[in-house]
Amino acid sequence: MRIQVIVLLALVLILILGSGNRASAVSEGLLSVRGTWIVNPIGRVVFLRGINYPGYERAVTPEAHSESAYELFARVGFNVVRLPISWSKLEPAPGKFSESYLTSYVDRDIRWAKKYGLYLILDMHQSNWGARFGGSGVPDWVVNKYPPTDAGMRRAVSDFWNQIELQDHLVNVWRNVARRYANETTIAGYDILNEPWIYTSIVPSLNASYVNDFYVRVIKSIRTVDPNHIIFLEPSNMYPTDFPLRENIVWSPHFYTLSFAAVYHQSGVGLLEADISAKYQKFVVEMESPMWIGEFGAFMNDGSSQQWLRDALRVLNKYQLGWAWWAFDSRDGRIPSALYITWANQRTTAEAETTELEMRNLEPYLVLAVALEVAFIGVLALSVWLKRRQGSGLSRRRYR
Repeated sequence: MRIQVIVLLALVLILILGSGNRASAVSEGLLSVRGTWIVNPIGRVVFLRGINYPGYERAVTPEAHSESAYELFARVGFNVVRLPISWSKLEPAPGKFSESYLTSYVDRDIRWAKKYGLYLILDMHQSNWGARFGGSGVPDWVVNKYPPTDAGMRRAVSDFWNQIELQDHLVNVWRNVARRYANETTIAGYDILNEPWIYTSIVPSLNASYVNDFYVRVIKSIRTVDPNHIIFLEPSNMYPTDFPLRENIVWSPHFYTLSFAAVYHQSGVGLLEADISAKYQKFVVEMESPMWIGEFGAFMNDGSSQQWLRDALRVLNKYQLGWAWWAFDSRDGRIPSALYITWANQRTTAEAETTELEMRNLEPYLVLAVALEVAFIGVLALSVWLKRRQGSGLSRRRYR
């Protein structure tokens, strides 16, 4: 009996201790949106804090990723990786979807992320629209009729927003991606399009509604094969006034205020907070959505970028926002020390409040553990009492 009680108590303790295991967290179920928060399956608020890991979106040959990078991300305290992927790699020719791109690259990162307890956000990335304009993202067959100039790029982008038939290619690509990963709990969600800029200098009638209409069509297509993953939406350079969909939507602006200045002075922290405050007002207060900063960073050459980073993190933490730093470079493998996350320097009010909810979910296990411990003590006491009684009876019989 004593051994059985000990074994049961050990199992309960394993359950309790295992509930906080990072590696198992990504396999327990999909993240979702509740009100203005991202939550896990037991309702605990999850603040996604991590890093962008570029390379797979590269124009020519995707840059190699490594398991050691994921081990590093977990070691410094991150819980999410924003993973840029490429339309040009997923649809290298019109209507031809490349499963091999996902098999050879993305699936491998999913395995590593799962092993180290990290979520992934798949980001359909573009930079300068495509390789023809010195960047990456959009397939050559989409843009090869435009001159390889800045003006050509702006015209190509503007035509995309006006051509539903062309948009349908990317809509179909996303549906294929979502179908493949519909049940993958390591994936936190899908970032539909990186920095969807519009250029009114090319087409004056363009506005945020064109981007919104595209987003709605992508989301509805994704939902036919994957009704559950979060959708991350980046605002265009003209903020939307409204959006018709709410369920499992997170708005994901980028944060680069003063990031490209030659030098950053701490007196600029007011401008950093003003920008985040305006974004928070738009997306959290007015649109009643969670907000997650998909990219942020600073690029001064004099070292003042570290002060920018410290100030930015204080502002982001004040507004209880998750984030992903841009970006990890496999060539040097360095991550700024200011980004290292500890419970002490990154815990937010919302996380503290959800501790009570998490404990309520563990109450049955705790009650059982206490009951087993009491039973164990009772069994020991009874065992001692019986042995003493048995010994006393033997003594009385011996001296009769």
